[in-house]
Amino acid sequence: MTRPTVFLLLLLVLLPLLAESAKFCFSGQNNRYVKKQCSTGGDDLDYTCQKFVCEGGKAPFTLRTCARKNQGCIAGPRVCKFSGGQGSCAKCESDGCNN
Repeated sequence: MTRPTVFLLLLLVLLPLLAESAKFCFSGQNNRYVKKQCSTGGDDLDYTCQKFVCEGGKAPFTLRTCARKNQGCIAGPRVCKFSGGQGSCAKCESDGCNN
């Protein structure tokens, strides 16, 4: 193999290891949340930690969870809107950053 080919193969192997992705996030509702592992180990998906906060309305709440990088907050906004509140979703990519 030529040097450029070896370099490209090495880059393809190392790049996923260097990509920022959460392995552990806090998961739960309001003040009842615990640190959980995002992946089961059988997949190689990238995860982010999410924190959704619903303020006002009939039932204010906070949700914390792991999600795939390309997935936004799904359930929280619907429930928040239904209760008449205003919600916001924060995403982060380091372990336990959604506390």
